[in-house]
Amino acid sequence: MLVKEIEMKKWGNSQGIRFGKEELSVLGETNTENLKFEMVVTEGKIVLTPKNKKPETLDELFANYEGEPLGKEDKYEWGNMQGREII
Repeated sequence: MLVKEIEMKKWGNSQGIRFGKEELSVLGETNTENLKFEMVVTEGKIVLTPKNKKPETLDELFANYEGEPLGKEDKYEWGNMQGREII
């Protein structure tokens, strides 16, 4: 965990906060070029959560899945082969 006081500065016609290498390294993100965040503003706090993080487990991958799980008796018709699929 990193706790640090930072400063908001004028950036063009807006206000901006810059993140240094130290802050970004704590996130564990290697590709920070186009890193996106979810921003939640509540009770006088701004919380930023990185959105580019790829799921590492099946639970993370399907965390927001709202459909019905398929059972063993369920089948999906994939259609005819289109290329050089290996069966």
